[in-house]
Amino acid sequence: MKYLFILLAFVFFYGCKKEYNVQPTYASLELANTWAQNQPYYSPHPQIYIDSLGIWKPFISFAFTSDAEPDVIGFQNPYVAGKGTGALYMTSMYNNPYYTSRYNVNTSSDSGTYNVVIPKCFRFIPKSADSSDVGTVVVLPQVVTLTRKDKTKYQVSIAPSTQPGTYSKKTGVFEIEVLFDESNFGGSKEVRRKYRFTS
Repeated sequence: MKYLFILLAFVFFYGCKKEYNVQPTYASLELANTWAQNQPYYSPHPQIYIDSLGIWKPFISFAFTSDAEPDVIGFQNPYVAGKGTGALYMTSMYNNPYYTSRYNVNTSSDSGTYNVVIPKCFRFIPKSADSSDVGTVVVLPQVVTLTRKDKTKYQVSIAPSTQPGTYSKKTGVFEIEVLFDESNFGGSKEVRRKYRFTS
């Protein structure tokens, strides 16, 4: 009976663990690896579309994939333990005057290495089983935690928008729209932002 209790406790503890157990291994599957290349400090030339200016704005975001799910890419800094990256431009976005004056977010940064981690962000789905050259990209719904300069936390949810994104290994480009829920800190429940990544 004692051993059964220990076994059940072990299963319950690890079954309820909410943290992702993903290591940046740069899996050999070339689909996700197209935008998570095995190069030091690789960033897949991400850009966010700024509606008010009508331009694509580049930013830095370190991407990686894993052996466990090589059709998925995430964003973090795999080179410095505990550090994040400029995932989805979130740190810069929530540090601009619009957000800081209205919502008091004031997201922290550390020597330009932003503490935003999204271990599993986008999943690539080939158009056919015969070829993975083109297909769709979907956002994996989740809550992203950010840290203010005073070390308090706040959260933003990300989810798929109305249409999935598209990718092409031939052009090395994938584009996607992400739905943000900023109601946790008093913002809008539905904010759509467009992104482009180029290998």
